[in-house]
Amino acid sequence: MDNITFAIIVFFLAFPFGFLRAKSKFKSRDWMLAIHIPVVFIILMRIYNKMHFHIGFSWISLLYNVIAFMLAQYLAGLIYQKWIKKN
Repeated sequence: MDNITFAIIVFFLAFPFGFLRAKSKFKSRDWMLAIHIPVVFIILMRIYNKMHFHIGFSWISLLYNVIAFMLAQYLAGLIYQKWIKKN
């Protein structure tokens, strides 16, 4: 699995948790869980990727994953604030 494919998977994994984060009060328990639960799954996917596809760690893949995660969280929060919360 290449870096871009993995980053897309990270994006779609983190996106629903961005909605949960947007609904929660800032720095509450739910807010913290919405940020950290997908991180656990991403780490497990990286371990699985390394074990079964023999693709090691690279800094560029980490950068792609962090950008995809932050973009998913931001866009989900933006969508929630602009369209869902208004209605």
